Amino acid sequence: MSDGLLILRLAHVLARLGLAMTGAVGATFVSALLMRAELPWFDTVEFTVLLIALGMIGAYLGIDIPRWPQLQAGPAHRWPAIGLASATGTFLAAGAGLLSLYAFVIDETSDPAGNLLFGATWMLGVCMQIGAGLAGRRQIARVKSRN
Repeated sequence: MSDGLLILRLAHVLARLGLAMTGAVGATFVSALLMRAELPWFDTVEFTVLLIALGMIGAYLGIDIPRWPQLQAGPAHRWPAIGLASATGTFLAAGAGLLSLYAFVIDETSDPAGNLLFGATWMLGVCMQIGAGLAGRRQIARVKSRN
C-alpha cells in the first residue's frame, strides 16, 4: 500500500471518528433535555450512554455512505432513496440536537411534551441515519459480490 493511500485511509477514519463524536455531542444534549421531562427512565446514566452510543453509530454510518459502486452496476433507483433517508436523518438529528443545546444552555423553560418531541425527532433522525447507512453498505456488498 502506498504512503498516499495510507494517509487517505487514515484521514477518512479520522473524519468518520469526528462525525461519531459529533453524534455523541448531539445525543448528550438531547439526553440532558430529556432529563428535564422528569420521567424516571430518562434520568439514568444507562439511558444517556445508550443515546450517546446511538448518536455515534448514526453519525458514523449515516453521514458518510460510500457511493462509488452506484456508478458501475446495481439498481440505481435505490441510491437516491438511501441518500435522501441519510440526509433527512442527519437534518432531524442535528436539528433536534441544536435545539436541545439551545434550550439547555439558555435554560429555556419548556414543557415535558416539548422535550419528548425533541427526543423523538432526534431518535427518528438517528434511526434513519443507521438504516440508510446499513442499506447503503448492503447494496455496496451486493455489487462487489457480483463482480
